[in-house]
Formats: sequence, C-alpha cells, structure tokens
Amino acid sequence: MTLTPAFGIIGILYAIFMIVMASLAVYALMLTIVFLRLRIAELKRSAPPKSDPLR
Repeated sequence: MTLTPAFGIIGILYAIFMIVMASLAVYALMLTIVFLRLRIAELKRSAPPKSDPLR
C-alpha cells in the first residue's frame, strides 16, 4: 500500500493562488468603498446649500 498525499503540489499552489486572489479582491473592494465615501463627502461639501436663494 502506497501513501499518497491528499493534495499534490499543484493543488497546494492552486489553493495558495486562490487565497491570494480572494484577498486582493477583498482589498480592492475595501479601497473602492473608502474612496467612494471620501468622494461623496467631498461632493456634499462642495454642493451649494439647500437654502440658496438662487435655486
């Protein structure tokens, strides 16, 4: 009876690759959320006040 590992080298490398790709996707999502929140706050600050008589 020969003992074979449950995961080969290719499987381990694939798992590591997928973990790295998933963490990069989460990081990109977090950056997008942060920058969108900053952009929305900037647009709200630069908007004219609602009690503007010219509106």
